[in-house]
This record gives sequence, C-alpha cells and structure tokens, in this order.
Amino acid sequence: MEINHSLLQNGDVQNGLKSALKRNLLINYLVEELDEKIKSSNLEVFKINKIIENAIHWCLVNGFVLVPKSRKEEDIMVVTYLPFTLFPTPFKRTHFEQVMNLQTQINELVFKISNSDDFMEKSFQNLIAIDKFLNSLWSITQRAQKDGYNQKIRLSILRTDYMLHQDNKNNNQILMKQVEINTIAAGFGYVSTKALQLHKEILKWTNNKDILKILPDNEPVVKMAKGFVEAWRLYNVKTSIVIFVVLDIEINIADQRHLEYEIINQEPNIEIFRCTLCELNQYGRLGDDKTLYFHGKEVAIVYFRAAYDPSHFKSQIEWDTLYRIEISKAIKCPTVSTFLAGMKKIQESMSNDENLAFLCDSNKDLSDAFKSVFAEFFLLNSQENIQKVLECPENYVLKPQREGGGNNFYNQDIVEILKKIQEQNADNESTKEDKYNKDLYIVMEYLRPQVTYNYIISSKLQQKLYETGQKDLFEKKEITNELGVYGVLVKNGNETILNETCGYCLRSKPAEDNEAGVMCGSGALDSIYLVD
Repeated sequence: MEINHSLLQNGDVQNGLKSALKRNLLINYLVEELDEKIKSSNLEVFKINKIIENAIHWCLVNGFVLVPKSRKEEDIMVVTYLPFTLFPTPFKRTHFEQVMNLQTQINELVFKISNSDDFMEKSFQNLIAIDKFLNSLWSITQRAQKDGYNQKIRLSILRTDYMLHQDNKNNNQILMKQVEINTIAAGFGYVSTKALQLHKEILKWTNNKDILKILPDNEPVVKMAKGFVEAWRLYNVKTSIVIFVVLDIEINIADQRHLEYEIINQEPNIEIFRCTLCELNQYGRLGDDKTLYFHGKEVAIVYFRAAYDPSHFKSQIEWDTLYRIEISKAIKCPTVSTFLAGMKKIQESMSNDENLAFLCDSNKDLSDAFKSVFAEFFLLNSQENIQKVLECPENYVLKPQREGGGNNFYNQDIVEILKKIQEQNADNESTKEDKYNKDLYIVMEYLRPQVTYNYIISSKLQQKLYETGQKDLFEKKEITNELGVYGVLVKNGNETILNETCGYCLRSKPAEDNEAGVMCGSGALDSIYLVD
C-alpha cells in the first residue's frame, strides 16, 4: 500500500511542513494522505487494517508490551501491546534540539538542588508540616545527614517533559515549555526505542521511505545503562550487585527488564536482582560499616522504579527500609534528596529569578536558557491569586506534590477545590492532613499544545470501536504531544564522571484528554520526524 503525497513524491517534505508550521498548524501529511485514500476506497481500509494487524504482531514479537492491569492474578504471564500511534509526528528541529541540548545543564541543576539543603528547606517550609508524604521523605534526608550519610557517588536518571505551547501572550508563538522534571522512575526509555523501530517498519510497509531520513536516532537505554556501569565501576567491588526496587505487581516489565539486559550486555560481571522494599527488608541487612547486603551479596546500586507515591508505603516497614538504603554505602538512583528536587514546589521555586540566579551561580546565559522553557507558576498564598484562577480556571492547572501522573486538576475541578479552600480558610478549619489546605498546591499556567492528527492504536480503543459496531481497527483522532528528554549523570563528589542526554520519549494523547495515560490506554507512544 502506498501513501505518497505529492510533497513526498517531489522530495519536498521539509518545505511543505515548514509552510504549515508558519501558520501555527501541525499537519501530518502521512495521516492526511491516508485519510483521503480511505475515503475513496474500501480496499485501502482493508489494507490499513492488515497493516495495523501486522504492527500489533510486531509489538508482541519484539517486546513492545505491558502486563494489563485488568489481568487475573493467576495470569502473571499475560501481556498486551502498548498503545502506539500509526505514524510518527512532525516536530520542528529547532524546538527539538533546544531541549535536547539543554538536558545536560538540567542534570547539573538537579544535582545542585539536591545538595542545597537550605534552598530545599526554604522551598518546603510551609509544606513539611501539612504533607505527610513529603514530611516523611524530608525527615529521612535530615536523619541521614545526622547519622553520617557517606556515599559521594551519585547516579541520576532523569526525564524532563515538555509541551509545544502556543503562547497567546506572545503573538501566538510556538514555544517549548517544561511540564516537569522526573527525578525518580523515569520510564519508557526502552519502549521509546521500540516505538521508533515500529514506525520505521510501518513507513516501509506504506512505501514512505523518504521519511526515514528525518527520523532522529533514539536509544535512551544504551546511555542509561552506561551510567549504571560507570557508577558500578566507581563503587569498585567486583562482586557487588545492582538492585531494582519494584512494585509487587508490576505492569511495565518490558521497559524495566530491557534496561537490566542492556546493563548486563555492557558489563557482564554485574548481577541484578529485582525486589520490593519489603523483600529488601526481609532479605537485606546493613553492616556495621553501612555496607548494604541482599541475600549476603554486597549492593553497589539501588535503582528505584517504585517508592515515588504514598501508596507504595503500606506500612512502617517500607519507610524503615528506605531509610536504611539512604544511609547505606550503596549508590542510590535517586537519593531521597534528588527525588525531592523533582517536586512541584521546587519547580515553582526555580521559576523565581533570585532563586534561579543562585542555582545558576549568577550565570545569566544559563538562567535565561532555563527561563525560556519555564512555564508560569505561582502559589495560592493570597486571595488575589485564588481569585485570578477562579475567574479563568481554563487557563491553569492545579498541581499537588505527587509523581506518577493523573494527579492534576483542571477546569471545574479547580473551581470546586478552590471554593472549599476558601470556605475552610474563612472558618480557620484547615488541618495538617486536609487536602483542601492551600499550601498543598501549585498553580501552573495551562499549556496549549498544537493539535495534529494521527491514529491511536490500543486494545482499549479497539474494544470501544468493536462495541460500537465498527469493523475497522483504527480511528483518526486530533492529538497533542508531550516530549520527554532523558539525561544521565554520574558524579563522584563534585567531579562529573558522566553527563549526557540519552534520547527522548514522545507520548501522544487525544486532544480532548488532559493527561496522556499510556498505561491505561488513552495515550500512546509515538516518535518524531524532524522539519526545519
């Protein structure tokens, strides 16, 4: 089946897409041409259904999978394919390179924040007393310092997420704006590579090989694994092991396992164990010299793919185990202080000019580079700010201090929360554990990403199409994107051993949805083709 738009046939992919971008449109010609063919021929519908079937089989054969949340407990080995877009998405080269080039500076920025105890304490001063989860994490960092935290080697795997924002305050310019910095359990590295590989196959199947030339390489896990190997060698105990701390029921196994396999591929002497915090408590111990052992083996690195949400701490056992890890000689990825550096309150504090100047050592060029991607943030610390949000809630997002996605509030939900905050403030009824305490939230400007079209292929959406009587496996959707940029940092004290940008992750979602829920099937993994 061919999808050859005249622009593609003439070898003028760049100029056609450039023209669209100048008009603040984001046209995916691969999708538009397919749509025209589908309208004119039932044969094309049959062919595209077969291509989607081939793509799904490719996913299953090549490990582009997850364990469905809806599986029965006994079906431990049942997997399904991860949601994906049928075609890659056009992305302006200057925007892409801007944030890819900035990531190594962000790696160092997060490191400085994690070592700036006074800055973090000042940022969290109103939250520590009212946010139990944050309080527990902060207490661990303070206890660890008093008890002699002594590991100077740091390993960080980060993902900084951005949106292309159409700024109506700035002549509708299209600007890259930072959504958040993920400092713990930054996932989708391996499966982002698989999304790109899948799109390469689909472009070949649809005779669109010209696009292959403008697909940027993307192998985040290779550089992430390099960070683990460098840190393990710095630890300098050849028999030491690496631990992946995971949830007792884990659905994103392919993404996690392939990082494990790549580490071993690069350094076959590394042995890796997966365990929960409870299992580490049961089978681990802390030596007198603070060496961490698991099943009698010395632990060099503890890598967290869990422990970022209150639900991961079901009892005091998990908290005690996290503390023992923190004070141990093992290298933590991340340390608790690095995890805290990714909190929303820190993001808001960084947007303050004085704070940013301090973090950038008064380097104006660097602070300007960060400010160019920072969105607007403010606190609910005045009636004026609360009223500002109430008057135009569609212009803002209300964010609590939580990782993992799905925690934000939009539109009418913001209004309802703010009204309850106002009521309780008027009655002086706020308590430490009250979710309507104004200090628990950060306000961020609502980013208005460009809209384009694509086909989201997921088992959830296909089930929906089937239930509504449609025989086709696909549906053209208006979508928006969120670009994640991966970074790896290895430090020995203040000496930088490794600092690299690893690659990217593109997640796309239906334009009407507020958040890209890849794991629940509403969003999808995507890849990029670059336009000038």
